[in-house]
Amino acid sequence: YIEVRANRGEDAMALSDEDRVRELARLAGITIAEEEVSEVASRFGSLMQELEQLKELDLSGIQPVAIFPEEP
Repeated sequence: YIEVRANRGEDAMALSDEDRVRELARLAGITIAEEEVSEVASRFGSLMQELEQLKELDLSGIQPVAIFPEEP
């Protein structure tokens, strides 16, 4: 899903889902309790699968909508 590059001169690291969550939390500056890492990794994986399914939608006939319209 997300490729995390090491600062140790290595190319992309192959991380487990739990290690990926730990690294993303470190990069985001947030703390995730060790006993919650597995659950967060599972939820993150489910979210990424749902996002992949959205890529398959045919949105060619849908007009964009301005969520924050420009001020006059």
